[in-house]
Amino acid sequence: MGILSLVRLLTKLVKPGDLLAFVISALIGYMISTYLPQGAWANYTFILVSYHLFLAWLVFDAEHDTGFSLPILSTIATHLACLVLIVAFGTARNSIPFFSYLRFGVVTLAFFERDWLFQAGSHKQKENPDTAKVIPAAEKAAVAKAIATATGDDHEAWMHYLAHRDPKSRKPGMSVKDEYEQWMLARAKSQGKVS
Repeated sequence: MGILSLVRLLTKLVKPGDLLAFVISALIGYMISTYLPQGAWANYTFILVSYHLFLAWLVFDAEHDTGFSLPILSTIATHLACLVLIVAFGTARNSIPFFSYLRFGVVTLAFFERDWLFQAGSHKQKENPDTAKVIPAAEKAAVAKAIATATGDDHEAWMHYLAHRDPKSRKPGMSVKDEYEQWMLARAKSQGKVS
């Protein structure tokens, strides 16, 4: 056990690039804080600079569309509340043993803030070439005809199919709409409505 075990744990929890960015932002914050006299301002500068650098990295390197998930005033107010929490932790430097080591952990609040405030959309769906299906024009026309001529009996048969099918039978990446179109086409072919 030791530092190597801690590094392995951290690399399982976060991306290695984020871990490197965390270390670099902490070093930059430390370097900037060394130019100030020892005391509260040096600690605040270290915490705020490293926090904002790491938050900026997380927002720019996000795997989702970045943008404000709340109205701008709410985003600003929530960010200020996070900063108050961080600065309050910084004021505890006299009562927390080994504070010089613990203050590095304050920057990890940036993960929370990134996911809460700056996630405009859901995670990007990486298109798998195996699941991407190109439907020929003739089949599209047949599906459109089958759906246009659907009756109430077809709807009830579809509901019965959904209620009794194995949920795992659908191919990965296939939507319910795609499954419905395939089912409707097969039903119309079996009834002789389309060829």
